[in-house]
Amino acid sequence: MPRLEEPVRPGSVVGGYRVDKPLGAGGYGQVFLASRDGGPCALKFLHLERVGEWGWRELLILMSHEFPYVVTLRGHFKWPEEAPEFLVLVMEYVPGVTLFQWAQDTNPSARELVEKLLPLSWALEAVHAAGVLHRDLKGDNVLVRDPDGAPVLVDFGAGFLPHAPPATREVLAPANLRYRSPESVSFLLRRLGEPGARYEYAVSDEMYALGVLLYVLATGVYPFEGPEDELMAEIVAGRLRSPRERNSRVPPALCELCLHLLAREPQARVPDAGTLSEALEKLLEDARGDSAWDMPLCYGWTADGLSTEHLPELADKNTPEWMRRWVHRKPRRGKPPPPPPAESPSLPEPSTVKSEPPTRSRKGWLAFVLMTGLGLAGVGVGLGQLAPSPSRAPAPVGWEWMPFPPDESSLLGPMPWAVHDHEVAPPWKPLEADPGAAPPRADTPASVTIVMLRTENPRMKKKKIGSMGTNALLAVTAAANVACPGVQVRKDPPPEACPVGAVETMTVKLGLPLGRMSRNAGFAHFPDWEKRKPVPVRDGPIVLDLAGNWRVWGGFPARDPGPIALPDKTRLLGRLFIGEKYVYGRITQAIIPSGDTLNVCLIIREDGIARGVPIRSDSEEAKVFPIVELETVDRFE
Repeated sequence: MPRLEEPVRPGSVVGGYRVDKPLGAGGYGQVFLASRDGGPCALKFLHLERVGEWGWRELLILMSHEFPYVVTLRGHFKWPEEAPEFLVLVMEYVPGVTLFQWAQDTNPSARELVEKLLPLSWALEAVHAAGVLHRDLKGDNVLVRDPDGAPVLVDFGAGFLPHAPPATREVLAPANLRYRSPESVSFLLRRLGEPGARYEYAVSDEMYALGVLLYVLATGVYPFEGPEDELMAEIVAGRLRSPRERNSRVPPALCELCLHLLAREPQARVPDAGTLSEALEKLLEDARGDSAWDMPLCYGWTADGLSTEHLPELADKNTPEWMRRWVHRKPRRGKPPPPPPAESPSLPEPSTVKSEPPTRSRKGWLAFVLMTGLGLAGVGVGLGQLAPSPSRAPAPVGWEWMPFPPDESSLLGPMPWAVHDHEVAPPWKPLEADPGAAPPRADTPASVTIVMLRTENPRMKKKKIGSMGTNALLAVTAAANVACPGVQVRKDPPPEACPVGAVETMTVKLGLPLGRMSRNAGFAHFPDWEKRKPVPVRDGPIVLDLAGNWRVWGGFPARDPGPIALPDKTRLLGRLFIGEKYVYGRITQAIIPSGDTLNVCLIIREDGIARGVPIRSDSEEAKVFPIVELETVDRFE
């Protein structure tokens, strides 16, 4: 396949359109700004051999319908004419930024947020009425148009059109995993690898994705975060933190609507876009005259937006999970004020010059250690931003939040607003589209937390040095622990109650007795269990597979196997705790092949051990034997 950047360059002519510049790219396609007869447009290139089915799908959707607040199609052609390799869609050019970038730049109020979502809801109402589903709703696929600020829904490459030939080859249509509904992830976990298994996307999935959009706009973070395996377990479990828990500025009514959209059960969600539009209109009506709805949702770069973090609390909470939460605690939006104009410093007379400890090297060293510990990219750029300058006015003592380029490989993960010009979501990738369209590192910096010690007033230095040194040491210690999780002190998990109804489900519905009985034991395995060698594990959510049918022993004679309590291929979701000598697993949900999700209360163990499985590794990395025994319990001890 030819590389688009080679034959298509600024100034070249393709199909009668003059190419001006690239707007965005995915794994196999690219979007260019172009012009014809003086009018701008966007040319979307899709490779016919590899992604042609998806390209034709998008073409059919946009040719068959014209929706309000949806990007319009102006034409299409194949290119090159002699031996076509690309389907080129000629689209309306939408100048502006993505929805998340708009929120990051403007720091909207709750009222402005709802006013922006309402037209998007109207658009989906019309789309769904035509039987069309977008199937890839996310922040990158909603543009805020200049100059009127209207939201425009783009990229129907993964869309569904009734009676159109199927294009999905995987269990799920391509989309970002963060926007997947619990029922779709549950289906994926049950049916992955099964030939012909296809999830039927519905309006309820679309409403869930809208809930994720609203959650990010209101709080600055995604509802669930973490590596892919942990993220899937968290989504299926559906244990969601309220938007108001993350951001107290979110009005209660808006918080309630967001939780309604993100309900774990599809039937508990807002049923459709029409109902959502009515709810948004009612919010605006009820909020008339309420000044709380006009307050910016996040902290800004003004004097009243300063936030001071008390770092001593990191001393006993320096885990990667805590650090992620701390970083996202107070997202800052809006654009920072420009630095004050440079002034030529007036040099004092030689007789008045006093010797002061050099602050530049100390500040640079502290910033370097913190940034290295947090695993952030672009240390050179960051130190350039953090180093004091003679032209910069002294600032009050405190801990400052600074902008920093996004880094998807860092501990913090990509921020929701770490985006660029509109990209082609690569629908040919299984499971999710985003990894193939990661923003380049040269994009506009996004706000990421960096701890920085501000310039200190020399008159305060003697008085403050003790507490300042303590705070700096605690911050460095926390950052070091984040970078090296292997050296953390491993502790046994605390006692915990079983999920609601779990004991009754196991004993009454499934017929499993509580406690360990050799004939009533179930077995599960970790991924890569076939090698029969210890596998690496880490603290956090887990997904195990039941190893064969779990039967209820029928008593004597022993040849009576008894009924099946849980069938083979049941997916088990829970959490691992890495102790000093043992790994402890607590299973709280079972997804059976029929699709039902049951609350359970199981622990993993090894024969001859009361609870837990021994760590089989001399290194800092914990490893366990991949096949474990399951035991029913009435409480996690």
